Amino acid sequence: MYIWHDPAERMLVASGIEFKDFIPALGKAGGIVLRKGSAGTARKPAAWQTLAQQQLPALAHEDLHACGSHAWADWQNYQGRASASLDADVAEALAHRATASQRTGLTALQNRFLAFAHDDGWYLKLFYAAWDEVAAWLAGAIPPALGTLDMDALKQAGDGYWLQNGTVDVERKTHDIDSVLNRRL
Repeated sequence: MYIWHDPAERMLVASGIEFKDFIPALGKAGGIVLRKGSAGTARKPAAWQTLAQQQLPALAHEDLHACGSHAWADWQNYQGRASASLDADVAEALAHRATASQRTGLTALQNRFLAFAHDDGWYLKLFYAAWDEVAAWLAGAIPPALGTLDMDALKQAGDGYWLQNGTVDVERKTHDIDSVLNRRL
């Protein structure tokens, strides 16, 4: 597993974390909105699928890796607003001018997480509302056999980390997951 944290952006970047690993953290959510495959374009945005909480375990057993890229956000009180509203909220959250806090708490969703993944388990960029929720989720999501990650060090964002065979090594922070995995695997 590879992981690093950018507290200013409220963002975690990781490899080795799949959607199914989020199921415990989504226990408080009403469900998620999910976009499988292409991000679409401004003229033809990709469609979002709404899934209720009880549908998430089945989704966790799907082959999301085969979708290539996918994105999801949890929702607390989604009222089934038109997808144009959701597209506008997500587009605003991802705009370069958006602050870290605007990437979660999307008006249409009241979300805690906004995740972008490529090849489920290969690359994950996760925006979050509260560090404590992320730390609690990670404590249960990282198998002890990989190693024990110092959550205080991760919170401070000094380094990236590689966890393998019970050992935690310092690693550079990068979005180029391929370069890390090619060196490490």
